[in-house]
Amino acid sequence: MKVNSRIFRLLFPVILLATIASCNKKPDTIGLDLLDHNQLLVYDTVFSVYALSSVEDSVVSDETSINLLGSQWTSTFGLTVASFYSHLRLSEVSPDFGTDPVVDSAFFTLVYYDYYGNINTPMTVKIYEVAEDFYQKDSIYYSNRNLQTYDTELANHFFFPSPGDSVEINDSTKTSAELKIPMNQDFINKIFYSGDTNLLKSNENFISAFKGIYVTVDSVNYPGGGSILYFNLLNTRSKITFYYHSYTNDTLNDSLTYTLVFNSNNARIENFYHNFSKSTDQNFLNQIILKDTAAGEQNLYLQGMSGIRTKIFFPDLDQWWGKNQYAVNEALLIIPAAAGGSYYPVSDNLILLRQNEDSTASILIDQNVGDAYFGGSLDDTSNSYQFRITFYIQELLKDSSDYGLLLYPSGKTVRANEVKLHGTHNNEPDTSRMELRLIYTKLD
Repeated sequence: MKVNSRIFRLLFPVILLATIASCNKKPDTIGLDLLDHNQLLVYDTVFSVYALSSVEDSVVSDETSINLLGSQWTSTFGLTVASFYSHLRLSEVSPDFGTDPVVDSAFFTLVYYDYYGNINTPMTVKIYEVAEDFYQKDSIYYSNRNLQTYDTELANHFFFPSPGDSVEINDSTKTSAELKIPMNQDFINKIFYSGDTNLLKSNENFISAFKGIYVTVDSVNYPGGGSILYFNLLNTRSKITFYYHSYTNDTLNDSLTYTLVFNSNNARIENFYHNFSKSTDQNFLNQIILKDTAAGEQNLYLQGMSGIRTKIFFPDLDQWWGKNQYAVNEALLIIPAAAGGSYYPVSDNLILLRQNEDSTASILIDQNVGDAYFGGSLDDTSNSYQFRITFYIQELLKDSSDYGLLLYPSGKTVRANEVKLHGTHNNEPDTSRMELRLIYTKLD
């Protein structure tokens, strides 16, 4: 039954002020004298919700702002590996290397942006040549896309991640840390000694002949280990540098360089692999692998990198609504998080979208009011997230079909955060549960 919109517009500003002042109180009934001294009652009540976590098949992962690389194995979410594909571009076309050029070494420099996980775990990075074309424009690639590669390794480098180490530039300025990967002779031969006189005459020629690189890591082999490293390929210090010497007019030049670069014209694709069966969390396995619809009562889960999402419904609202007339003054979706580990903190923010009839997702009308109103940030004191979805609930109660809400960690394509949530009927002592808190006015 629809609420009289004129009455709702009159009531909303006054009642909202009273609501804000009473948000920290236990659920109770508050009396207000409004509209010609007619007494209206504002109610504060809590509704249970239904929620279930599931695997997100893939996300769009081409030309992301940062690129993820690494492997981690956590007791809850199992094994994850992040890799990427990228074009290389010429820093200079038709370069003059001088007479009898000889490459002394070549290094792939990656500039750190951030990381997630246990960086005390060593890592082995491997690089291969891509064997098929991929494109930067007019193409969409998803995180489960596997491009063909050649078997020959172009690099194999064992290292301990050090994203916190700064680098000195010009002996004075310190800047973000770098990972330097030595490229092997097979790679040097392909570029410097290919025998193809047209190879370096244009980027089109180069990418046609050398289609790109696949950068990946060996999987971490024990739970509690590993990390996902975030790199900024668009930083000008991210590049492959050849160090070579040659002769000019019989004079030896032994400190020469030539670079292959990354920029916004490069096609770049993230690739994410998950093995959830390596989890030791039985509730997670029941929910994600066995698709037990009751498992969400105990715990729910979120994971970036096309990992895990949670879908939320409000099945009790229809019965509550019945033939009554209500004005919804405030609706808060409260989402308590379980404590994250020291190496694997929960996400600072969550994303909440509405699912449409065609299974696409769109923003809620409440988000248009602004992030400060809508919410989604982690409250460190309560270790929980809150979303204000007042307009969505009001719309839902006015005969709108409920296709559910979709909950994700923020930056799900470029962040690796894992979040374990308390479920919808958590029975553990001293813990809260996911619930919908409704403050409303009964109008009839």
